[in-house]
Amino acid sequence: MASSTSAVLDVVVESKEISSFIKDKDLDPPSVLSDSTYDNSLVQSPSIESFSTIYDIENLSELNMDENSDLCVKIDNPEKYLETLETYITFRITTKVARIEFTDNEYVVRRRYNDFLWLRQKLVECHPFCIVPPLPGKHSLMGQLDRYSKDFILLRMKALNVFISRVTSHPILSCNEHFKLFLTLKQADFTLHRRQRHPVEQRVRTLSHSSSSHSALKSRHIEFDKTKVYLTTLSEKLSSIEKISSRINKERSEYITELNSYHPIFTTWAMAETDLSETLRNIGSAMERSSAAQNALVQSYNNTVGNPVKDFLAYIDVVQETIRKRESYQYAYEVSMDELNKRHSEKDKLVALSQNPSQSAAGFSLWKQSSCDDKLEKLGTSIPHLIKKVESNQDSLECANESLRSDLQRWQLEKQQCLKKILLDFVNKQINFYQATVNAWEYVTNELNQQSAAVRTNLK
Repeated sequence: MASSTSAVLDVVVESKEISSFIKDKDLDPPSVLSDSTYDNSLVQSPSIESFSTIYDIENLSELNMDENSDLCVKIDNPEKYLETLETYITFRITTKVARIEFTDNEYVVRRRYNDFLWLRQKLVECHPFCIVPPLPGKHSLMGQLDRYSKDFILLRMKALNVFISRVTSHPILSCNEHFKLFLTLKQADFTLHRRQRHPVEQRVRTLSHSSSSHSALKSRHIEFDKTKVYLTTLSEKLSSIEKISSRINKERSEYITELNSYHPIFTTWAMAETDLSETLRNIGSAMERSSAAQNALVQSYNNTVGNPVKDFLAYIDVVQETIRKRESYQYAYEVSMDELNKRHSEKDKLVALSQNPSQSAAGFSLWKQSSCDDKLEKLGTSIPHLIKKVESNQDSLECANESLRSDLQRWQLEKQQCLKKILLDFVNKQINFYQATVNAWEYVTNELNQQSAAVRTNLK
């Protein structure tokens, strides 16, 4: 009980210190403090100096944040909230917009990770055949204790910016009403909106769920089948790259540990060999600089290769899932078409039976004339409904094909840009490492060459 009280007092003191800091620095208080939903929460900024701006995110300029665009969204300024039953992080979302459907030109709201999950789910429900970009995954079980660290929060903030940037640049997703409300509503109104149910979205979700388990299609779509094979191959190759590069990075970490042990050896040796002291110190210094360059390469792995590749693998999974949803609509169309053909076949046989009663002994000996008329009457009612169902399923399938085909073309362009950037970043980091290593050892070789030249001159 005493420790719990002490913890609460520590939080209150820290909150007062933050308020005092803001007042002393003449800063505006966080916008979230004016939101009634968070009024009873204790705000605990992870680090006002480190988390106050978006520029803490490495290479953020590469994101698609065109200030001249008619819709520009930026995520920054994470803050930690302490409530009775949970602790969570919210992010500030600043939107600058010049679209007629928005009443203002700028909005500032705060959202937590669960709100982003809700947004993505709504986008998937409203646009089942658009490629809705993935969100960063939730923290792993091993990382739960560290999910409030600066590194983890900055990594998530960067990934959320990537997600928002992809949605904003999409011509359909960016016009979604849920997305608009996500960007503009205050927290209290947004919470009320989240609790509402939408019948149209529920119907789309039910259709996808009811037919998604069936994969035995009678006819295959060549274009989308080729895309599926390509995505599978691409995913396997990227997974191999990630695994191999991760293993190399681990081996480099072990090599750094070994390399660091040599520097003090040469320093101690230089103290014992006065004639060779300068050379030995230079060699030790070269090893130290080489180790530092190697360590910089290892530390940059996650931002350069590891996380970007994993993020794009998740993106590939989204594309594959969208293609599977399209196949579920094709399956529904094929099932309804088979059912219609079956009913037409039954009707033709019954009509032939009613017109030629003498031929009934071969295949329809158990049917009576009254039973035949009843069946014809039922088929006369069910067949028109089946025709409408087939036409509806065909229209849905054609819409799915066009929507997915358009999104795949857009995704291919984004894929090229993304993979190009990953590879170029990887190459640049390697070049920087080797340049730093070569420079370190070139200094030693130059010194040795000068000493050799001096010795040769003395001998002459």
